[in-house]
Amino acid sequence: MAILLASVAGCHTYYQCPILQGISGWSIPAPLPPKGGTYTIVGKREGIRFYIVKYTDQLYRAGDIRSAKGAEALKQLGIKTIISTTTSETQRSLAKKYGMKLVEIPFGWSNMNAGHLRQFLQAVAASPKPICVISRTGTLRAGIMLAHYRVHRQGWSVDEALNEYYRLDANYWDAVDLVKVLKENAPSKTSI
Repeated sequence: MAILLASVAGCHTYYQCPILQGISGWSIPAPLPPKGGTYTIVGKREGIRFYIVKYTDQLYRAGDIRSAKGAEALKQLGIKTIISTTTSETQRSLAKKYGMKLVEIPFGWSNMNAGHLRQFLQAVAASPKPICVISRTGTLRAGIMLAHYRVHRQGWSVDEALNEYYRLDANYWDAVDLVKVLKENAPSKTSI
């Protein structure tokens, strides 16, 4: 039944469905994505929506920080800066309480633009590290920001970055607009 509702709501996975997760109040756990050679699955932590992924020693991504236990989990990983696309008052107060810098780059569900990508790269360059990029689930918005980092700062092709992005649970339907912005802003030497 949950899978049917998710498909009707436009999600490709039942645990990402905003109807099932948000409106209904259900807390459906996300399965961990497959292991990969380009990232490490840190795993699930209480107080963090879904799971944490380590891209490099300096860059992580996760879902929303939902409680003090989530902020503590990030602090235990050594996180010094949080870059959030979905900041809430809870996240603001927890970042302050736990001594982590918070950079806000809000852009809604999928209305990201080139300015958001530039702002993200500037924030990564200027902020204390390690950094954790967060969004509601940590898959779409946080994931596309890190795909952008892979392309612009690590020299990956767009195809390589998108393969990792989708492998780490971004769904194709919701990511269409985000992927379009990534492709439109990729260096010309990068394959599309």
